[in-house]
Amino acid sequence: MKLKTNFFALFLFFTFTQVAVSQVNSHYWSHQYGARGLLLNGSIIASVNDETAIFYNPGSMALTEEFGISLSLITPTYSLLRTTDFLGEGTSFSNQGLDLSPGLVAAMFKPFGTDKITLGLTTFKRFKSEINVEDRTVSQLESDSDQLFLGDLDFNRRLSENWFGVGLSARLSSKFAIGFTQFFTFRNERVGLNFKKEILDKNNPANLIAGWRSNFDYGYSANGGMLTKFGFCWAPDFAKVGGTFTTHTYGVINRGANYAFDDQKIAFNGGNTSSSNDRSVELDNYHTPWSLGLGVEIPLDGSMLSISAEYFTQIEKYNLIDDVDDPLDGLAANSELTTVKIGQANGRVLNVGIGIERVWKKKYTWFYGFRTDFSPRSLFDLGEGITFLASTPNIYHLSTGGAYSYRKSQFSVGIDYGFGFKTGGKQLTDITEISVENIFEFSGEDSVNTVVHQVSIYITYDL
Repeated sequence: MKLKTNFFALFLFFTFTQVAVSQVNSHYWSHQYGARGLLLNGSIIASVNDETAIFYNPGSMALTEEFGISLSLITPTYSLLRTTDFLGEGTSFSNQGLDLSPGLVAAMFKPFGTDKITLGLTTFKRFKSEINVEDRTVSQLESDSDQLFLGDLDFNRRLSENWFGVGLSARLSSKFAIGFTQFFTFRNERVGLNFKKEILDKNNPANLIAGWRSNFDYGYSANGGMLTKFGFCWAPDFAKVGGTFTTHTYGVINRGANYAFDDQKIAFNGGNTSSSNDRSVELDNYHTPWSLGLGVEIPLDGSMLSISAEYFTQIEKYNLIDDVDDPLDGLAANSELTTVKIGQANGRVLNVGIGIERVWKKKYTWFYGFRTDFSPRSLFDLGEGITFLASTPNIYHLSTGGAYSYRKSQFSVGIDYGFGFKTGGKQLTDITEISVENIFEFSGEDSVNTVVHQVSIYITYDL
């Protein structure tokens, strides 16, 4: 039996997803939680003073006097991603939708009858994405040609990652505390893509001159992974300082993967090929970065200025799926083994958040925030030297809103706007250059432009 690398469907899939998908998957600061986290745009590593400290900085838990339940109730989010020149000059497609961003529930309390120890519990959705894109292109190959080009795309992707955490914090003095949160993560992802490229006789469109149809589906799960976050908080009279260290995901309890493809090519010279498979396999590996965070809170002319930064390390290239299989189970006389490799890597990232809050009439507080959400420039590797950079835009967020406090409860409302823009992305193909000779090839200019808009409304309630 021969060994054959089956990269045609994977090539197509990863080239497409570089502009359509990874803005959610690969951005580490996509979602914030709680009133202060949302309204100050995540700049609260030092200044967090509510139950969301279990996530932002477990070292702050023992220094806060606020105990109860924090709820991020409703966060409707409208997002728009528009890409131009992806299939050639003058082409474009958009993906837009209205959904609810991930929320959080967290609670803290004092166990053991002592004020020096604080225990916390939380559950929240760290990532949530569901993208569906359908596009159809029909064009005449040349002005004097009797051939038409027909191209179809049908893409869908679902991603979900839930975190559950137990936090413990110890107050070592009235100004200094340390803590950690043990998280358990559950990640599931599935992607499906149907693609068709056909050259038809203009005078008799039922006559297929050449064509390529490829269906691809892949998914994986990494459930029961562990991730630990350590933190400290120092609160002298003149400021607050906080720091965190977050480990990579380790000790995944249950993991698996599967893929399926069905690929058919009809060539102009009469040579036809077909290949397909459907396999459940072991998830070869799964990695997340470790990170370091640092924050300060400084009084500033009647307001409070919060600044935070978090550095995420680089993830070297590794394989999510690495499988060799005979799709025909040895029954064919000349069976060919197919090798499916899906690799990925992420670059290092440094994100920064800045927030200002100002109390007005004691019960009301106004918030303003800014944060970066830089893309880690994910790399997808399909083997045999075939690599693609999933370079999505860096996104910049601005937020504002207000909070009303009554006794020990607080109700908050705010809005956030995120914007990203990137030029120079790789085209999937250039439909103006397609012919019967190159229909099975992918080539194009570095001329793809991608714009991202996100608008979120925050409604939170702290009991």
